[in-house]
Amino acid sequence: MATARKFSKEILKHLDKTYPESAFKATFVDGRWRRGRFSGRRQAELRKACLVNQVDSASIGLPPLAPRSSNFQRKPPKGHKQQRTYAEKQAAIQKNLDDMPNKIKKWKDDLAKEKHKLTPTLPF
Repeated sequence: MATARKFSKEILKHLDKTYPESAFKATFVDGRWRRGRFSGRRQAELRKACLVNQVDSASIGLPPLAPRSSNFQRKPPKGHKQQRTYAEKQAAIQKNLDDMPNKIKKWKDDLAKEKHKLTPTLPF
């Protein structure tokens, strides 16, 4: 801790006593859940007070901290749809550009056929 920490007298007097585990965790008694005597915030204050005053937190009955697991699987960022489909769209555009001469030739042939259909067979 970078700054000096002042703890209330109430917190400091808890460092002299020993508490059962039920004081820190919720317990199921007579068909009902009973909350612990100390909230999570108070437990954190007690831990910090123990560190500052060189008192072992286990000596007052505080349960050990659960190790933080960092092995959860992170999803890659989803991104915007425009960015996700950009490569596919560019591939489709390039494929259409490569096929464009054939499409133009087919269009011109179809246009010529339609024009030929419209010309009358009679000479007048």
